Amino acid sequence: MEVPAPIDAECPLPDSVAGLALARDFTLATLTGWGFGAVADDALLIVTELATNAVEHGAGKPLLRLRHAGAVVRVEVADDSPVLPATRPAGPDGGWGLRLVRELSLGWGVTPATPGKVVWCELGLSPRG
Repeated sequence: MEVPAPIDAECPLPDSVAGLALARDFTLATLTGWGFGAVADDALLIVTELATNAVEHGAGKPLLRLRHAGAVVRVEVADDSPVLPATRPAGPDGGWGLRLVRELSLGWGVTPATPGKVVWCELGLSPRG
């Protein structure tokens, strides 16, 4: 059986929190168009977290990329900072974001890029549960 070629969609984001609504709207429209509406809620939480981290702790203009091939959607947020994200103790002042990404996705990680990095995760056709 032939594996379908990956399909990519990209959305440059403003380097401010104003870009978060754009990131969510783009994600919902793209996933719905691809027939991945079943993972939209999880994807919206993840995209909000990754885009927020890129805006608050990254550098340059973040780029949101969605990719799918078969039954997996890959969410990527790139920024120009080489500083890798790190989990921190969860508490009333935060620290929950990357744990949320880990729990909602099939897997996640960071890939160094020139410049900066790409933080990514993968979601299956139906939400993990």
